[in-house]
Amino acid sequence: MAFPDQTEIRATQLAAWKHIMALSEQLLHSARRQDWDNLDRLHGEREQALEHFFREALIQDLIPIVQQDIKKIRDQDSDIVQMVKNNRDELGAESRRLNLMKNRIKEYLSADK
Repeated sequence: MAFPDQTEIRATQLAAWKHIMALSEQLLHSARRQDWDNLDRLHGEREQALEHFFREALIQDLIPIVQQDIKKIRDQDSDIVQMVKNNRDELGAESRRLNLMKNRIKEYLSADK
């Protein structure tokens, strides 16, 4: 059985890392579109890809690339978390408005009796 050479391993690792970065970009775009179902699916997919990627030692010259990209992923994830929080806050405010309207309608209907 032949062992893959360094060039082959590097190409495989680089392709896997590019896939992870593409998933990270898709996560950010889904958050911007408020597509929370897709965001959840992509997050799980990226987590699996990351787990699989870091099971093996990296080719030495890919380490600086991955380190730099991890900073980018961290910043993107921070932006996504903020978007999710903002959406949650907006939904909470809308829920409060709807409850207030519901209570006003109840008051109106009970005053009519």
